[in-house]
Amino acid sequence: MKRAKSVICAGLMMLVMSACAGRTSNDSAVSTSDREEISKEAEEMTLTAMQENDRMPEQEGSKEEAVIMNELLLSVGDKRLSVEWEDNESVDALKDLAGPGMKINMAMYGGFEQVGSIGTSLPRNDSQTTTSPGDIVLYSGNQIVIFYGSNSWSYTRLGKITGLNEKELEDTFGNGDVTIGLSVGAQTATEAAQSFDLEDRSVMLNSGYKMPIMGLGTYSLDHDTCVNSVKTLLQNGGRLIDTAYMYGNEDAVGEGVRQAMEEYGIPREEIFVITKIYPSQFSDPEAAIDMALEKLDIGYIDMMLLHHPGNGDVEAYKTMERYVEKGKIRSLGLSNWYVEELTEFLPQITITPALVQNEIHPYYQEQEVVPFIQEKGIVVQCWYPLGGRGHTSELLADETIKSIAEAHGVSSAQVILRWDLQRGIVVIPGSGNSDHIKENLDLFGFELTEDEMKQISLLDRGEKHDWY
Repeated sequence: MKRAKSVICAGLMMLVMSACAGRTSNDSAVSTSDREEISKEAEEMTLTAMQENDRMPEQEGSKEEAVIMNELLLSVGDKRLSVEWEDNESVDALKDLAGPGMKINMAMYGGFEQVGSIGTSLPRNDSQTTTSPGDIVLYSGNQIVIFYGSNSWSYTRLGKITGLNEKELEDTFGNGDVTIGLSVGAQTATEAAQSFDLEDRSVMLNSGYKMPIMGLGTYSLDHDTCVNSVKTLLQNGGRLIDTAYMYGNEDAVGEGVRQAMEEYGIPREEIFVITKIYPSQFSDPEAAIDMALEKLDIGYIDMMLLHHPGNGDVEAYKTMERYVEKGKIRSLGLSNWYVEELTEFLPQITITPALVQNEIHPYYQEQEVVPFIQEKGIVVQCWYPLGGRGHTSELLADETIKSIAEAHGVSSAQVILRWDLQRGIVVIPGSGNSDHIKENLDLFGFELTEDEMKQISLLDRGEKHDWY
């Protein structure tokens, strides 16, 4: 099972392994001085993390600042990288080898991978593996490889660097020799979380792709309204759109995207479209995926989710994994999966979900579920952020939220959406009203204080507004 909580801070220096047998790399023994230097750095990092945690006030229901001990940390120079490590004997042995600290000299191979010898052999369980940018693997038992691109060979998987796309990986590791650091130390759950960037208004997914952190939900929008809403969003700077087979408007989303690209000159690569397949489609997932691709007609699907658990969900997800390998889907995720469901599901799949989309709003906050997901390096996205059908008016009229909105000169809806963003949660409020769509994108001219965040956290009723 993936130990996604180890989205570590140790700088990401991982390897890109060669597809060719019999190749050699620059072997490098770890010097005593290197070990002492990294040991000191690891000790200081551990003490700092523990001291910061001691100063952190405890908040009921929050796990975000817990210190996670005995984590394998990766770094390149002074840059610490996030890694989702596999839970296997190879990683355990690498952790024992790294101890307080070691350095590995890496050499570029083939223009798409960094390779470094660890000077000894680790336990291995090789299998035919197709890599993607950020993958870290063990080759021949004694070489670590970090990939910038795709390759297929017999490897043992060690982990995956998260938070960096292919170009950022190349920028981090360069096109020549580089030295990485590995050590065992402590990290906070916040450090292990995905890179949620309020300034860039995006989040880096563990799949290596950036996703906007606010967008448009299209549930219940008819064809014409959906086309116009998508165009309004894109015309006003939004780039994230959520749809689904069950919404019956994938074709309208695709039409809106194509029209906006033509009329506003927006490159396809800037637009992020999410769709979902429903449990009724799990028996023939290939047909479901092909239908979504055809209806959307936008070249590829940025992210596909399983709409909620159901019979055949694992096999449906594995089919989506194959479409990722084909380049027809870029990222995968789940909708309406919680702690129990994720605990059972994750060990059965290969590609860790990049996102979990659940109902979240001030009356249903998932204060335990959200950190559980985020600590696995998975981004959380909320549907019904404003309460959902029949409940929006009550939520927007809540006196606590209204008071905070008045203090900032914004709407109640903007306060709620900003509250989500400051929790590291992506928002996709649904609307067919152009004014509301524009308002829902205007979330960066104010910031909620810690006290205001606390006030909203106390509104939690555990009140779910839909059955999923």
